[in-house]
Amino acid sequence: MFHHSGQQLLLPNQPHRSSSIHAYSLFSLTMSWLLRSATVLGAVATLILRTCLTNAEITPGARHLTIDELNGLLATETRKEFGRSADTREESAALWQHAVVYEWNKAARAEDYNGQKYPYAICHMGQNMSGYKRKLAIASELNYTTEDIHLRTIYNSQDYYCVYGQFVASLAANVTGDDFIVQPVLPSLKFMESSVDALQQMQAGYSITTLEANLCPGVAMASENHTASNDEQAMVDWIIGKLVPETLADPISDEYYLTSEEYHNVTESDGEKATERAELWKGLLNEYQESGVCAETFKTRLTWSLERAKDAETGNSQATIQFNNTGNSTQDRGCVLTLTLAIAAHPNVCSLDLRREVSTQNIIAQWITQSELENERPFFDSGLDGTGQVVSVSDTGIDVNNCYFLDNEQSPGLSKVNSLARKVVQYIPFVDDGDYKYGHGTHVAGTIAGKRSDGGGAAEGAAPGAKLAFFDIGDSSGALTLPPDSSLLEVGRPDSHIHSMSWGAEFNFYTSQARNFDQFMYENDDFLILVAAGNSGGGDAANSVGSPATAKNVIAIGAHHSYGTSNPRGGLGPAYISDFSSRGPTSDGRTKPDIVAVGQSLLSAGALPDEFGECDPSNGKIPGANDHDEGLLSLQGTSMATPLTAGTAAIIRQYFEEGYYPTGVKGEGSLTNPSATLIKAVLMNGAQFMKGVDNGSSGLSTFFSFVNIVTLGGVTYYPNGLGQPDRRNNAERVIISEVMNKDVATITVTAFNLARYEQKYSLVATGCFGGVANQLFASGQCSVFECDNSKNERIRTILLCILIPLGVIILSVVVRYIWKRKSERRNEDESDNGDSKRVDVDNGNDQHEDQIRDDTFDQ
Repeated sequence: MFHHSGQQLLLPNQPHRSSSIHAYSLFSLTMSWLLRSATVLGAVATLILRTCLTNAEITPGARHLTIDELNGLLATETRKEFGRSADTREESAALWQHAVVYEWNKAARAEDYNGQKYPYAICHMGQNMSGYKRKLAIASELNYTTEDIHLRTIYNSQDYYCVYGQFVASLAANVTGDDFIVQPVLPSLKFMESSVDALQQMQAGYSITTLEANLCPGVAMASENHTASNDEQAMVDWIIGKLVPETLADPISDEYYLTSEEYHNVTESDGEKATERAELWKGLLNEYQESGVCAETFKTRLTWSLERAKDAETGNSQATIQFNNTGNSTQDRGCVLTLTLAIAAHPNVCSLDLRREVSTQNIIAQWITQSELENERPFFDSGLDGTGQVVSVSDTGIDVNNCYFLDNEQSPGLSKVNSLARKVVQYIPFVDDGDYKYGHGTHVAGTIAGKRSDGGGAAEGAAPGAKLAFFDIGDSSGALTLPPDSSLLEVGRPDSHIHSMSWGAEFNFYTSQARNFDQFMYENDDFLILVAAGNSGGGDAANSVGSPATAKNVIAIGAHHSYGTSNPRGGLGPAYISDFSSRGPTSDGRTKPDIVAVGQSLLSAGALPDEFGECDPSNGKIPGANDHDEGLLSLQGTSMATPLTAGTAAIIRQYFEEGYYPTGVKGEGSLTNPSATLIKAVLMNGAQFMKGVDNGSSGLSTFFSFVNIVTLGGVTYYPNGLGQPDRRNNAERVIISEVMNKDVATITVTAFNLARYEQKYSLVATGCFGGVANQLFASGQCSVFECDNSKNERIRTILLCILIPLGVIILSVVVRYIWKRKSERRNEDESDNGDSKRVDVDNGNDQHEDQIRDDTFDQ
């Protein structure tokens, strides 16, 4: 990490438009068709056919994955599905073996019956081969010449390369050889890890639960002549039909080994107890797979949509099922859980993701990102302020009447960009068409590009010359609802080349959404996505960065402290990572976040939807940290660091597009369409070292630098703090120190393991290569990172906070002691004075008085 400085028909020629309708109409159509077909003759015929095919068996030519291999490769529900709490590893492996054989034979019966294909994962373990060559070997083994066989990469490492596809059982069984693994994709493999537990814990406080069924490559593809929805209708018919035993469809229990009669017989004969997950599924099927039990849930709570892929080799079509979770009952949750098993059992479904509930995760910030010197803004001084750039944003909404966005002449475009608009050129009201009071989205948008029409104000954005294309995904309470990924990423296109996302979920895995974002960036190599890492890092919580920041090509943004008046008294400075900022690595060991930026006490536009033209406070008083007043708002979070970085990315893009590179003079260069990898590399190259990590009450911890600092001398050096090539991360960095004039360094970039024939990349090198040198520090100024003394200041503040009250207490004790002693002495003196008067009166009888005094003391 570094600081940055019944579904509607799809119309022709509209393959990407997602359409949806309440599942009730689909359910009704399905029921009417199925029940008309449910004749006694049909039932008898089906029973006879099933009896004839029950014993169909097949012998695979290659081994399958062991359960240990599988758990090491993919984050699925298999570990929980095939293990009892008291099971040994051998017992789980034996159960897994039975389930795989059952799946092979089920697929063989389906092939014999109607030629049905089932999903398989095929892995190649050939040594000294790239992923691309391993894919060619798999294709050759499958005799990969027909158009209806499609392979999609799901895993690529030094030891394994895996694809999945949909084949008839006999073709999959023909794959042979020690280098190959052929794994039937059981329903448990389709569930993302921990998703079933999350579905059981659905709470009414979350408005929508979204399931994404990723269809197998080649299923329900987009085509220009596609005018009907027969395939999605058939899929929905099949899924819903599995929940209605009166139909001709086989019971859903037969689709999965753990709920099958075969498994029940095995456990009963061996006197064993079924696995916890098998008991869960069986109980759900027994209670909810009855005609009519779930009809009301399907009628009122489910919405279906289908997003079609264009290319079967690079993308999957995706069916999205949304469950209205508001006020749900136990029966509603049971129906939805049972439905997920039916979806996972569908042979056209290759994986099933639960999309967790996503949540939302500047003047000083300008110069911190531009120069690190107080009030120095060299980008602005050179005419670089984001002019000509459009940045896309998806968030809770924008209050377009705030003075930092206000446009009295033009309105934002809806279906396309209105380039004449002053600030917001497009606004897609997916959820609604505005923000809530002091809402998240208005603040985020202002941080990127907010600018008053008069050029003044205290909350100007990082790229005040840029414009915004906005996708509204939040309601009046701030809850988020996401559209299909492809629709989300198209906002502002083709004018926009940057998308800022200050939201995410808690999954630390490489989810289907993360994969979709990576795929979109691969297919549109001029498009950069920046995502907030999350705010779950409190207590130095590892693996807390959440999807989609877990994607490989995006920039995941963390947060660090601010400077000066933006910091509360005793706060740390910009060289320290914020306590809340989510930590890496990802579940597969990749380094995230990529960079960090100012994420505390950022001042930006504040939404007041019931007012018009709200702006800086009329009394001239700027809101303090995490406060608000009139049209301004101060917030903290990685949500604030992300748009700040996105605004900086817009300035970098303007730098290349307007020909500043390589001389630094506008118009002399010719790089007019910089790639996203180049913008990312420039941002990461300019990142500065941090001094430590703020862990709140647990104190500070050291910071691992994502870099090797090396010297020249005929030696090979490797990146990212390693003594060998980095085979895990796709962003690498090396710093070479003690370079002398005329030294020569050879930089070699070698592709080690590509899944495709070629891969584009960008390389950025900075140093004294001639030309005009950086003059910012020529007078001996010190960077706010290098000279950040806030740790010592904080220690001094803490000590003062401790010592001053302690000193007051000690002083109070001393004063009280002195006062008490003086009081005691005063009393003694008064007593002595009284005795002297008695003696004076009785002066004629001194001896008697002495005796009386002695007797008194004795008493």
